[in-house]
Amino acid sequence: MKTNAVYDYSRQNDLTNNFNQFWNKALKTVNKDYLEILTTDDPVELKKAVSNINNLMTLRVTLGFIDKLSSLGIINREQAISIRKSVDAQHPNTNGYDVFDEECKIIAEVKCNIPVEKNRFGAAQENAIKKDLHGLWHGKNKGGINNTDDYYKFMVIQDVALAREAMKAICDDLCVELTDNNIDTNHIYIVYIKL
Repeated sequence: MKTNAVYDYSRQNDLTNNFNQFWNKALKTVNKDYLEILTTDDPVELKKAVSNINNLMTLRVTLGFIDKLSSLGIINREQAISIRKSVDAQHPNTNGYDVFDEECKIIAEVKCNIPVEKNRFGAAQENAIKKDLHGLWHGKNKGGINNTDDYYKFMVIQDVALAREAMKAICDDLCVELTDNNIDTNHIYIVYIKL
């Protein structure tokens, strides 16, 4: 290995620039060096805080889904408030459905996946979505419902670039995109929520 070569790339500079660009954009500052002001313990705490981002995104998309059901007239205002409270009271890593409402007969799974292969989800993402679709259609032991025949079933997807195309590659004729309040229990409705 050559030790006296001239290198055009610096990992340190690249990582530092990406870190600072993100935080300057997020916090609406200009050219502030956030990495420089972190203590040695701060990155560990930051990593813990940022690891919750998936749960935060899932919650926001879930609440957006409830709002969409309400705006389409599938549920009324009081039902929406009740479902929102139920979702908020649920720990993010609880087994079962992301939305479950016995009164309205609604079950939903929420995914905030970003396609990784152009217009396809990665293999692990696809498998998780297929597992959730199966649970919506056939029930879940851990979800407390073994028979979903009488439930309105929803697969909620964060509306990001190419998510619709990626979902089309997974779904079959039993899945249809939610467009209005004309729903039945014989389909899984795909709902795209943009944040």
